[in-house]
Amino acid sequence: MDTEEKVNEQRIKYGGWLLSFLIILTGAYFLWPNIHTSLLGIALIYLGARIFNFSTWDEYKEKRINVLHKLSNW
Repeated sequence: MDTEEKVNEQRIKYGGWLLSFLIILTGAYFLWPNIHTSLLGIALIYLGARIFNFSTWDEYKEKRINVLHKLSNW
C-alpha cells in the first residue's frame, strides 16, 4: 500500500466518522423534543392521579378540609 492509498483510506475513515457523528447528532435533535414531551405527559398523568387520590380517598379528608379552609381565607 503506498502513501496515496493510505491518505485516501484515512480520509474515508475520518469522513465516515464525521458523517456518522452528524447523523447521530441529527437523530438526537429529533429525539429529544419527543422525550421531553413524553416526560411532561408522564408528570401530568402522575399529577392527575395524585389529585384524584387526594380528592377521592377518605384518608385525605382532613387534608382536603385544611386546603379548602386555606383557599377560602385567601
